[in-house]
Amino acid sequence: MSLEFEVLLPEEFLIKHIETGIRPDGRKLTDRRPISISSGNIKSADGSAIVKQGNTTVACGIKAELSKPTAEKPDQGFIVPNLILPPMCHPSVKAGPPSSTAQELSVFIKDVILSSECLQLTQLCPVLGKVAWVLYIDVLCLDHDGNLRDASIAAVMAALNSLKLPEVEYDADMDQIVVSKDAKSMNILCNPVCCSFSVFNLEPLPGSVPDNSAQFCLVADPTYSEQEVANSEISFVILEKGEICFTNQTGSMPLTQDNLQKAVSLATDQALQIRKALNSLS
Repeated sequence: MSLEFEVLLPEEFLIKHIETGIRPDGRKLTDRRPISISSGNIKSADGSAIVKQGNTTVACGIKAELSKPTAEKPDQGFIVPNLILPPMCHPSVKAGPPSSTAQELSVFIKDVILSSECLQLTQLCPVLGKVAWVLYIDVLCLDHDGNLRDASIAAVMAALNSLKLPEVEYDADMDQIVVSKDAKSMNILCNPVCCSFSVFNLEPLPGSVPDNSAQFCLVADPTYSEQEVANSEISFVILEKGEICFTNQTGSMPLTQDNLQKAVSLATDQALQIRKALNSLS
């Protein structure tokens, strides 16, 4: 397809590619982009990681601070995820307060951590009722070319696995907190991975018999331009044994039972690719 077509009619250009089953970057509809993960990159952080997924790049840094647990939950610490979309990551991102996208992704990260139970909040309370850890989990998007959910969750999990915290004790005689100089790795109970898809409802070809199943189209690991055109997005968070612990869908196109099952099957298979990259860190 011509460059003029892409520049003048970008949405139609993309739809035509999807209808043929080959995307503009050469991938098939169910192909994911290559993913690479490294951890321990940010020396000033207590845990960190960088994930590159195609042209999407995110960095995660975790900073731990001591605080006091709440009276309602004296045995629990705190997690504070924050996804940052700076203007440098994409031309559409403007300077100013956090966008709705950034806020939604921050909530999504927290939901994934809590629903997967990869980290128990009780692990963050070394002294009952006296002191608790607050984990500030900052995810910075360096380059936004779509599918920030998958990249962000991979970065957060890699950073959590590199997280080290010092031992903390309470000296009752002196009524003070004693923090050791030696730090130990956190016990991460599981490693959830996220697999996301854009959902397209394609118009039937001229002269063809309308078929709802034929119009439904899943696009794995969507780019920014694909997400902009899609009817909806769906994400599955999958544990090591294939269990789905969390799902999230946005947009205006509900999935039928058959289409949902198709998406689940694809996500379960594709989770292995992300998990392989995570496991390579250990």
